[in-house]
Amino acid sequence: MQQGMLSSVLLSIALLTGVPAAATEMDPQRVEQWLQEPQVHDKVAELLQYAIEDDTDGLNFALQRLALPVQEASRYLLLKKVEEQNLILTPKMAIFVEEQQSMVPTYQVLERGDGYEFSIPAFNYPAIANRLLKQWRQDQSTLTFILDAERGELILKQWLSGSDYQIQAREALLIRELDSLSPQAVDKLAKQLTQAAVVSWLPSSQVMVRLAQVSEDPEVYKLLWLMKADFQSESELVRLAQVADKFSIEQVMRASTNPSLQARAITELTKVKPMSGEVKEFLIARMASSDDAKFIAGELARQGYHSWLEELASNNQKVNSRAILSVLSQ
Repeated sequence: MQQGMLSSVLLSIALLTGVPAAATEMDPQRVEQWLQEPQVHDKVAELLQYAIEDDTDGLNFALQRLALPVQEASRYLLLKKVEEQNLILTPKMAIFVEEQQSMVPTYQVLERGDGYEFSIPAFNYPAIANRLLKQWRQDQSTLTFILDAERGELILKQWLSGSDYQIQAREALLIRELDSLSPQAVDKLAKQLTQAAVVSWLPSSQVMVRLAQVSEDPEVYKLLWLMKADFQSESELVRLAQVADKFSIEQVMRASTNPSLQARAITELTKVKPMSGEVKEFLIARMASSDDAKFIAGELARQGYHSWLEELASNNQKVNSRAILSVLSQ
């Protein structure tokens, strides 16, 4: 009880006089006391209102009037509130946060362990400021991407160039935000690839998959299936087979033209139930050759189509009956 009274007295002195109430090194318990003080939270509520009103002059003035360590605790709690409430930073507030990031906290907590000792900020507002600025820059990049794409000013080949880090960051942004664009904007991006006289450049398969998914453009899928197959394109093939509507099944059949995707495409087609007439005709046509007939018949047998295979081998002259019967005899 006496300790709590002493804390309140020290707080009042700090608020009113500007004389630091603690040394540079601060005990962790003392840090927690400052962070829990109701009067500090009252001050932070006032500061937050300045931030909401975008009054950075008033905010800076109010902060500078606070004495240490109240000032540092308030800076920390203010930025924590801004982060927790996901406040959108205006340009003026972004400058304010950047200023907090560049400050060196006065109070440190000494961490001791077995054979080591180091100091960390008692009120680590620069760390929160760093996170806020990182998110703000990402938000700014997202806004620029959306506006440029909607205006038809985003040139994919130029935009997806630069250092490896820049390319990866922009690819991630595009994949994350592409479905937030209007259909017209997505169509403009797709046409940059599908209407090129000579396809000399394509983005990564991950970007191509996302563009194909969102645009649902058969020409984008056509380019995807022409690319070197990898995990991304194979995963998209499987997803399409699971969707199993007419458009998706058409894309799976077209994916089989890629030699590296052929086996997986046929396997996925044999799993689609009920099997459409188009898929049956596709598989029958592919069973004309001995090698394809053996593989497809094996996959169909695994899915329980023994009767249909027997019927094909007996009555359909388009298929390699010998290959099918060899599978059924196993």
